[in-house]
Amino acid sequence: MKTETQDQQPEARLRELLRGRTVAAQTLGCKTNYYETQAILARLRALGCREVPFDQPADIYLINTCTVTGEAGRKSGQMVRQARRRNARAVIAALGCQVESGANLEAADLLIGTQGKSKVAEALAAHLAGLPDSAYLPDNGASNGNNPIYEELGTWGRQEETRAVLKIQDGCNNFCSYCAIPLARGRSRSRLETAILAEAEHLADAGFQEIVLTGIHICSYGLDLGLDETALPRLLLKLADIPGVKRLRLGSVEPYSVTPSFAEVLASVPKLCPHVHLSLQSGSSRTLRRMNRKYDALTYEASAARLAQALPGLNLTTDIIVGFPGETEADHQDSLAFCRGIGFGKIHVFRYSARAGTRAASFPDQVSPEVAAARSRDFQALSQALWSRRAAGRVGQTEEVLLEQQLAPNEWQGYTRCYENTNVRLADGRMGANGQILPVCLTGYNRQALLAVPQSDPSII
Repeated sequence: MKTETQDQQPEARLRELLRGRTVAAQTLGCKTNYYETQAILARLRALGCREVPFDQPADIYLINTCTVTGEAGRKSGQMVRQARRRNARAVIAALGCQVESGANLEAADLLIGTQGKSKVAEALAAHLAGLPDSAYLPDNGASNGNNPIYEELGTWGRQEETRAVLKIQDGCNNFCSYCAIPLARGRSRSRLETAILAEAEHLADAGFQEIVLTGIHICSYGLDLGLDETALPRLLLKLADIPGVKRLRLGSVEPYSVTPSFAEVLASVPKLCPHVHLSLQSGSSRTLRRMNRKYDALTYEASAARLAQALPGLNLTTDIIVGFPGETEADHQDSLAFCRGIGFGKIHVFRYSARAGTRAASFPDQVSPEVAAARSRDFQALSQALWSRRAAGRVGQTEEVLLEQQLAPNEWQGYTRCYENTNVRLADGRMGANGQILPVCLTGYNRQALLAVPQSDPSII
């Protein structure tokens, strides 16, 4: 058994090597990456590091990379090279999915994949001391299946955003034909409920009123622990009991997970925001089969209807991939028509990007970049039209907006419970505050945002 002195010695050595050093971080990709970066920074601050902006010289640079698209991978390498130009003597650590893909990130000193992020501080200290960092880091390659346990990054209560992100799960078992994430992140594994609830309490104590649950495939939460598909909504019920938490928000949800029992439990969580990102990728059942998605258009439509019934006023958003190999013009038109019929509040549009190691990369009938670009424009136009239609129907309603950014002395930007970007105009002399939840009247809209005034200031409508 280790003695207390033995336990303290490594931490003291870490502090000695890292205290006073400046660290800058850049996160690419998803909310899961953002969460992990913030957790690593929290540990480094506790060891005496001082955080500086990424565009400034620093002693240590952290780049949490993304490989979901070719563009994300390109930017990951670009950020590593930028860091090297800012300080040729800095220690640069490239982290995450792009590392797992085997990409050329030669400008980095440390390559830390999707496992080992809990030991970044140790690896940095070892490098600074001229010691091998491999003693602290697992062999990169999450796809080898040797990561059955969720890697805990600690419980902490500080984040840079107004809405707190809380990671509950990692990995994915689905292996969609276009997606490299299971190859990079490995199989699905869930965080222990006790750790999730403890961190949520810390976040609430730190003043966060909204918590967003994130992970690679959050609908898989609990399945590896022997729980059923209601594990995620039942977790929400427990989070809702934490004093100080006023809003709970889900990350991306899969259609086949929205069973009647799943939706029934969701309906019993009053703090759950009526916004769900229900992943689609294509409104063409033919394309969905080629993508190896586990649903068709009719299944998706039924799931959307269940969510709308469970969460009145629901703002449903989604992702669409255009230009998937073999996608015909008829498939594209079917997808457009389907999305128009569902009536999404917003569509995030991505052009298909071949990822090494995925089945779709070798599919025949690759769609030309010019055709994919035209189809992307079609969906972007549809998304804008759907936003305008929803926004017009919201004018005259009352809402609550979580203020996030001051735009002008009398104007703030924030989000409604339905996750609608909203600009709030205050009366002269009235002050707002970051993190404040403000009751508002919705008075209009533009291409990007709803427009609102506080309910207590009707004279400025």
